[in-house]
Parts: sequence; structure tokens; C-alpha cells
Amino acid sequence: MCFTCFNKRMLLTALWLLLSGHDVQAADDLRYLYQWKDDRGVVNMTDSLDKVPPKYRSRATQLLQPGAGKEEQRREETSERERSQDLDAETPQDQEEIIKAEWQLRVQDAKRRLVDAEERCSRIELRMKELASQMGSSGAALPTQEILSEMTRLEGELVRAKMDAEKARNEVEVTIPDEARRAGIPPGWLREVR
Repeated sequence: MCFTCFNKRMLLTALWLLLSGHDVQAADDLRYLYQWKDDRGVVNMTDSLDKVPPKYRSRATQLLQPGAGKEEQRREETSERERSQDLDAETPQDQEEIIKAEWQLRVQDAKRRLVDAEERCSRIELRMKELASQMGSSGAALPTQEILSEMTRLEGELVRAKMDAEKARNEVEVTIPDEARRAGIPPGWLREVR
């Protein structure tokens, strides 16, 4: 990375940290930043993937924090090797439990995204009904431009929320079970997830 790019990233990171209420010295504690563009094309950044809105997570890019240099990368590689060696030293039963937990976490995440998307759909539909009732009760022959604009915006959000719900539902009902079957994972493992 060139020096100028590094300085720009460092400046953007410090600016982001200041605006979000973080202490600039806390930048050394942060390892990664996550960046994504929202529907309006605005670039957003956060220090945790959990803080990225669910509908943008698949598009979020993980950036290495400027303060996380070569030494930190070496430490990460070393700890990753140690974890790998620890995995090798574990009993087959321990390894099976780890694999089971990983698959179950994947199912839980997909189910959580499904619930989030379905709740978003419900909230949007409720708001659309409220607006529709306002149109009829206003006494005007035609709805206001403000109501029409909001209805149009809500219709777009509803389409996106339904697509997110369908994608998550497909992952829960088809994709994950199919991949688990091909990987030789017992189907009962996935059914245990509530």
C-alpha cells in the first residue's frame, strides 16, 4: 500500500472514530473495519460486522485496520497455526462437536436473518396500511405527493425485504441442508436448531 493511501485510510479511520464517539487511541485496539455502500450509494464503515445492517452484510468488505501492521499479521498467523495444531490434538469427538457447532451456528444465523427480514416486511406493510388509511381519511380527492413518495419508497423497501426473506428461507430450507448432506453431516444436527 502506498504511503499516501495509508495516510488517507488512517485519516478516514480517525475521522470515523471521532464521529462515531470512539477515542482515536482506540484505533489501535480495533483490528478490522467493515465498509459497505447503502442503497443511496453512501459508503459506510464500522468496527464490527454485527453493526453492518443485515441486508448489506454480504456486500461488506473487511479492511485491515491501518494500525494492524505486519507484526499483528504475524501474530494472527501464528495463533491460527496454533489453533490448527490444537484441533489436530483434539479427540475425534471434540472435532465432531466443533463441526456440529459450526453448522448449527450457520443455521441459526440464516434463521435470524429470515426473522429479521419477515419483521421488516411486517413493519413496512403496517406503515403502508397507515398511509393508505390517511389517503382515504384526508378528504382530498388525490393523495399528497409526500404520501405518494413515501408509498413508492416503501414499496421498494418491501420488495427488498421480501427478497431478503426468500433468500434466507432458501438458505435454511435448501442450501444449508443440501451442503450438509453433501458434507456427510447428520440431518439431526440441523434440526436441533430452534
